[in-house]
Amino acid sequence: MTAHPLHIDESVSAAPDFSPGVVKDSEPLLRALFNPEHVQQGTVLARAISLRDLRERGFSVHRIRYVSYDFVLSFINGVLSRPRSGEPWADAGVAKLHTAQVRSFQVNGQRAFVVIDTATRENPGHASIYAAHPEQGAAHARELRALLLPLLQARISLTDAFNQ
Repeated sequence: MTAHPLHIDESVSAAPDFSPGVVKDSEPLLRALFNPEHVQQGTVLARAISLRDLRERGFSVHRIRYVSYDFVLSFINGVLSRPRSGEPWADAGVAKLHTAQVRSFQVNGQRAFVVIDTATRENPGHASIYAAHPEQGAAHARELRALLLPLLQARISLTDAFNQ
């Protein structure tokens, strides 16, 4: 775990200087996915959701209301332009998640996830999905990943994400 306490209070922005406000249940979120790192043979792999992200860093998503098509396209192109060893990555579309659905998951009667506004100066539409109880360890995070993974399977094009 990180040495500093995580900000997992959904009622307060983690970045009030840059933020458009806390993430509302009604907000759609986008997660960019890449082949072969996240997707192989048309299936999103479990490794597309890092356990460390869920427990420490945050599973990074874009708040579609606060980013433009061009901004997300530039983000995707930036990832694709990074030098890599092995097979180069390719755009595998985006998953469009709904905040209320992510927040509705429960494990043992406890809420599984929180969705936190983690805006930055460069990306005021950034948010992060965290395990609501990161202290419960890696096995718990694997259980949470299994809940979130099906939401990533219905990938769409970036264009479709902005036109729906």
